Amino acid sequence: MQRQLSLALQILLLIAVAHLYYLHFSGKASSGNPTPTAAPARENPPAAVQRPVRIAFVNADTLDAKYNWLKEQKRALEQRVQNAERSMKNKKEALIRDLEAFQEKYESGTVSRAQLEKEYALLAERQQKLAQEEIRLGQQLAEEREKALNELMAKVEAQLRALQAQIGYDFILSYSKGGGQVLYANDSLDITNRVLELLNAQKN
Repeated sequence: MQRQLSLALQILLLIAVAHLYYLHFSGKASSGNPTPTAAPARENPPAAVQRPVRIAFVNADTLDAKYNWLKEQKRALEQRVQNAERSMKNKKEALIRDLEAFQEKYESGTVSRAQLEKEYALLAERQQKLAQEEIRLGQQLAEEREKALNELMAKVEAQLRALQAQIGYDFILSYSKGGGQVLYANDSLDITNRVLELLNAQKN
């Protein structure tokens, strides 16, 4: 599950970066300035390249390991998963024991047919409800995971937007060792600690 959350974090960071990129350049396009006449790019380069492009990156692995809110969410979700699995295991084991007891009664021939049919119907109903409960728990946990990821995206995107406004980054990339979208990153462009400070300083 931690690997899934880490991968989801990388995807969310990329979405946030794309959103910032859109805001940055769409804002320039709608600023009301007259559109310059067509000219060779060498003589009159676009506004976007008249200054050096500012790029930074966030290490998704570090964010996943050190962002306090995310760690709390993961611990809470893992605990709920363990509790659900334990509860389902106990109920399944109890049902198996009752099914075995029913089989013994059936084979002994000491219980009336009417009673056997009644007990069988109750066991079948329990089995059906147990299967439905398992599906419901799985859906509930998936919804909680999706909610946590949406909250994570909102928090990270808000801080990335704040950094973009303060410092003027054009791109804020997501980097993850061995699995990120960036194959190499210069440590001087790493703003992970700054993002972490802003995120951990937030009141949850």
